[in-house]
Amino acid sequence: MKSEKSKRIRKAFLIIACILIVFLLITFLINQILTAKEKQMLTEAGYCHPVSVGTYALNVYEFGNQNGKHTFVGMSGMGIVDYSVRTGLLMDSFTDENRIVIVDRAGYGLSDDTKEPQDIDTVISNYRTALQNAGIAAPYILLPHSLGGAYATYWVSKYPEEIEGVVFLDGTQLSNDTDFGEVSPALNRAAIAASHMGLIRLTKSLLLKSEIPGINYSDEQRKYSEALNLHHRFNDALAYEEEHANEICNTAFRAIKTNDVPKVYICAGWGFQTKEEIDEMLAWDKRECEFTGRKQPVFSEAGYDMEMLQKLRDTELQPYLDKIGNCELVLLPGIHCIYDQRPDETAEIIRDFLDRIEE
Repeated sequence: MKSEKSKRIRKAFLIIACILIVFLLITFLINQILTAKEKQMLTEAGYCHPVSVGTYALNVYEFGNQNGKHTFVGMSGMGIVDYSVRTGLLMDSFTDENRIVIVDRAGYGLSDDTKEPQDIDTVISNYRTALQNAGIAAPYILLPHSLGGAYATYWVSKYPEEIEGVVFLDGTQLSNDTDFGEVSPALNRAAIAASHMGLIRLTKSLLLKSEIPGINYSDEQRKYSEALNLHHRFNDALAYEEEHANEICNTAFRAIKTNDVPKVYICAGWGFQTKEEIDEMLAWDKRECEFTGRKQPVFSEAGYDMEMLQKLRDTELQPYLDKIGNCELVLLPGIHCIYDQRPDETAEIIRDFLDRIEE
């Protein structure tokens, strides 16, 4: 009896294992087919321009006037793999007179993934090499968001002669002890495997909508954004950056050399000064919920304390801006990806900054 029961159990496990293998094979093949189609779509839309930086290639997407007055170089925040799409809305009004270039770091956008360590020296070297190999000469106006601000800070400190200006879009506030919290390498490895097998795509198709906010973007932009988010969802380069974010930020802070390169820091998440400003953001978030079908709002009034935000600006943000030098602080309260919520106001600040440079 025990032998028969054991045989039935082994048979059941074998059947389950076979079903699981077939299921994973199907999701893997579907993911490969759809990823290839999405890359072809993005290539036809002009987003794909791989440039070698050695053993792998970075994607260099540009638009606007190649002979323009200024060359903007976009540097995305951590995990924002569709920066090339999302900066399009912000920078559209600058295209007649300026060249806009988005260089995707390894693992971002349409750039290659790599297991090579992506420390801050490597990342900046890759940015510079990709631009040089693409024939895009300095000087540049850097346009970093969030963690991109750490890379921009390092770049402008180490190679100030290459930088005409820096526009920080709510950049990470650097200090001696930046702390992004605990990160699980084991969980990242599991996420990478799930992404390769197509399970992340399956989950997103069943449960999640596009990560790009809806109100200000066209259907075409949301389509391209979704394709980029599915193309690179979890990979080795992204995992390295997440696991070493503290090291990246602290290295950037320690390397700061105060200089006179013009800079402006657009402060969004810490920029609130009145209840009306919070109400405006909550109203925008409510409209986003209605537009995208999202059931729960992302933001709540309880998370904002005016006195605390003022203290953070005075004790953490301003010392950092003083240290990098010649940096104007502009408050534009809103979500961290301020270019999604308030692209027109953000663009106006950039225009004022250009006037300051050209004077």
